Amino acid sequence: MANKPVKGLRVGNYRITPLGLGVLAVLLLIIIGAVAVAVLHPFGGEDVAAVNVVPTEAPEEVEVTPTPTPTPVPTPTPEPEPRSATIRSLGEIAMQQNLLRAAVSGNTFDFDSMFVDIAEIIGNADYTVGDVEGTLGGTTEYSGSAKMVTPPSLIGTLKNAGVDMLMLANDHALDGGFNELQATIQNCVAEGMDYVGAAASAEERATPVIRDINGINVAFLAYTETLNDNEKKTEAAAIQYGVNLISKSNAKKDIEDARAAGADVIICYCSWGEMFNTTPTDTQKLIAQKLSDWGVDVIIGYNPHVVQPATWLESKDSAGNVHRTLCLGATGNLLSDQYGQNDNGIIFQFTIQETDYGHFAITDLKYIPTYVWRNETEDGRYDYRSLAVGQWLESAPEGMAYADAARMRQVWADLQAVMGSDVATVSAE
Repeated sequence: MANKPVKGLRVGNYRITPLGLGVLAVLLLIIIGAVAVAVLHPFGGEDVAAVNVVPTEAPEEVEVTPTPTPTPVPTPTPEPEPRSATIRSLGEIAMQQNLLRAAVSGNTFDFDSMFVDIAEIIGNADYTVGDVEGTLGGTTEYSGSAKMVTPPSLIGTLKNAGVDMLMLANDHALDGGFNELQATIQNCVAEGMDYVGAAASAEERATPVIRDINGINVAFLAYTETLNDNEKKTEAAAIQYGVNLISKSNAKKDIEDARAAGADVIICYCSWGEMFNTTPTDTQKLIAQKLSDWGVDVIIGYNPHVVQPATWLESKDSAGNVHRTLCLGATGNLLSDQYGQNDNGIIFQFTIQETDYGHFAITDLKYIPTYVWRNETEDGRYDYRSLAVGQWLESAPEGMAYADAARMRQVWADLQAVMGSDVATVSAE
């Protein structure tokens, strides 16, 4: 009997029955499923679709109080230091004939030696003002007698000694004529020397002279009581603007203009009074009081060639406010040939002191007595030296005769008697 063919799948010498095929199929399905899981979840994680996600509760809201920004504390602005300035005013310089002869050096004039012993004192201030009698234009013959016309080289000597300004409104301002006065102004400009009391034009005459001294606006005015009748012999321009003659000037307006231009302090120089009179005249007193009433803070007098004392003047404005003005009647001589009589003077110093912002007082008043030492030389001329007396009380300069040393010490006592001690104090320096 023939055998029945066996059902199934034949593979080589093997035959897989239907049952075996079923089993094989099941195995293949299992393998395929395992591979799929491995591909879809390579790190063994669960199927996202099969994970039961439990939502977390929202965090409880916490009220946050903002930290306040600290208010910056401003750095306090330091109070500015009070401003101050020292002003020195020299005695008169009258280059008389013997002084001119002493200064001749070839074809020029050399005045340096006359100031060599006092130059450091002259310049030891924030600002120094001097007065040279007459003109320094160099346009006419020099004269040291009735007419005062001095070589312009003196300007450079004074500049080097520490003088900052020349007062040009004196009774000899027109001794050499109007052109000589104008040349004096030009020479001052060339030397860098400030000047007051004379002008090169009407416009300049109308412009206040104000200098910034240590931050203080100081206005300077200057007038002369007389021109020795030269005003009657000169051009009209010389009186209109050339030199400030008191009777032809409007000092009240000049003072108002100076304040309007920003002046903190006003100083006025006056050539006035009687020659060799240590007592101020009634006219001096009248002029001084008017200047005080109109707002001048300091008045310094020239012309008498002797020292007149310092005083305080008072004025009241419409509101009853008191204004004080310092007034020095006259400075005497810093340099002259008035030997044995008017051979002395003072360098007068005061300080402009800020008391509170924008308000100033005149303080620390002192005066330095000076003496003119005249020593005859072998050629019949003289040497002249201006000395600060207080520096030579214990030991006189080498070569000074006993009589001159005694006279110098007498000057020290005499000037203290004139000045007193109520307003200013004496100083060796």
